[in-house]
Amino acid sequence: MITKKLYVIGAFVFLLLLLIPLFFESTFVLHMYTLIFFYTALTAAWNIPAFGGQLSLGHASFFGIGAYAGAILYVKYGVSPWIGIAAAGAFAMLGGMVLSLPLIRLKGPFFTLASIAFAEVLRMIAIDWRSLTNGSVGINIPFKPALMNLTFQSGKPFYYISLTLAVVVVYLTYRIRYSALGFHLRAAASDDEAAKALGVNTSLAHFVALMWSSAITGVLGLFYVFYIYVLEPQTIFSLDLFSLQPALNGIIGGMGTVWGPVIGAVLMTPLGEFLRFYLGTIQQGLNYVVYGLVLVATVRFIPGGIVSLLAPMMKRKSAEKAAKPAIEKEAR
Repeated sequence: MITKKLYVIGAFVFLLLLLIPLFFESTFVLHMYTLIFFYTALTAAWNIPAFGGQLSLGHASFFGIGAYAGAILYVKYGVSPWIGIAAAGAFAMLGGMVLSLPLIRLKGPFFTLASIAFAEVLRMIAIDWRSLTNGSVGINIPFKPALMNLTFQSGKPFYYISLTLAVVVVYLTYRIRYSALGFHLRAAASDDEAAKALGVNTSLAHFVALMWSSAITGVLGLFYVFYIYVLEPQTIFSLDLFSLQPALNGIIGGMGTVWGPVIGAVLMTPLGEFLRFYLGTIQQGLNYVVYGLVLVATVRFIPGGIVSLLAPMMKRKSAEKAAKPAIEKEAR
């Protein structure tokens, strides 16, 4: 019964979100919602390896690979970005293979540090490979408004595309979590050695999870580039925006859960923009101090994230619903 109610609530919220651009013409409002949906999808993609306990801080690498793949194909070879989506996902997945094959057996902070190094190496390659990437100058997306060019004169189409991406990616993570892969990942996160003893190939599970995560992140990189119309190495491989931000969203919302990334992105994206706008003008980097305090408070007082506060309420309601028929029977 509770699951049905959640579906009804989710459908109602989705319909409301579809109507927002019809009532709000503000560019800022549409931009903020677009960013929330974008970071919801990005955090959900980042969260897939977290089902298995792997904390990656190098997702900016997959993001940048997908962004450059789509932009280069469009600007230099005239390939539609809608076709470039496949290339963005494929090249980002290839980057995931390059990272995972030598490093997948690393655990904990060792994997995390290696993922950061991988993103930094790719950033340096993008700066030095000028014949392909234009180096630090970057690549500008021509403003040719058309659906096939993924270029529009208003922010409404990007709003709906980002909303669709968020819904699709969250749904995919839900299916992955409750698939055989998801159970293997959760078993590995709980006790890797015990899972191996039961016949679970944990290395393969981590590898497949990273492939899913990297491919989705690459597609999101392509979307972001066509949203801002320009890419250059410092921004597109930014650890702050595309590695740390989704990680913070996931940890604060609830890492390794389906709804944790959604909650984290919905709460932290507006807060991040607010802090960057107001505190960034006072002292550069001050916004990250506030972010750090929020993260420390979350880890200290609610280590399971915000979603862990909601889980007992849902379980209690489920127990009450299950016990209600028995109580009514005894009353008769």
